Amino acid sequence: MSYTTPQVILLWIVALAIAWVILVRIVRMFVHFPIPSFLAQFLDNPIRRMLQPPATVVDWIDIREGMRVLEIGPGPGTFTIEAARRAGDNGRIFAVDIQPVVITRLDERLKRDEITNVRAEVASAYQLPYRNGFFDRVFMITVLGEIPDKRRALLEIKRVLKDDGLLAVGEFLPDPDYPRRETVFNWCRSARFELVGRYGGLWHYVLTFKKSESQKKQTIIHSGPVKFFSFGSLRETFA
Repeated sequence: MSYTTPQVILLWIVALAIAWVILVRIVRMFVHFPIPSFLAQFLDNPIRRMLQPPATVVDWIDIREGMRVLEIGPGPGTFTIEAARRAGDNGRIFAVDIQPVVITRLDERLKRDEITNVRAEVASAYQLPYRNGFFDRVFMITVLGEIPDKRRALLEIKRVLKDDGLLAVGEFLPDPDYPRRETVFNWCRSARFELVGRYGGLWHYVLTFKKSESQKKQTIIHSGPVKFFSFGSLRETFA
């Protein structure tokens, strides 16, 4: 069987893409790091939107009018903008990333698209600059696998999440850090989250979690400001 030149080129592209994903997955087994900022801008493209529609993903996260929502690792804003539409004028989206370049580019896009209910800022998932119980929803799409200390990040997310709030973790098969659902479930269970919803399939999925009913916050009263702690993590309440 003979192949035409375009077919040969396409086969080579597919083969190289598969080899690249395999190589990156092997590296990621030993080293965890956020996607380089120069690649983040290419994540929002027509193919990605067709395979992982932002509207569908945000439907699963259940963002409603007037909610305060935190997105960790927004990239180019693929899901940020759809979340902003759902939260409406009375809601607020906070998008944080550890890389300043990512936040700068997202800010530029938000200004260009005249979206005013999103606040983008540089912050670590290990130390979020928000007070306890501040958010109705927290979501991460293709991000959790990049975080080295997942339990530490999840405990910090729990701190800023309302008692009746939801954490949503989404994954996309082509992503080099793609974990199975069971893996994400175990990561979140280690931080005392309970699974409440599962959506999608092998290609892309979203799992939603709530705080474990058995996990209670404790309050320390002393001469200074009131502080809260969970699992030994202690910090000031942010305004």
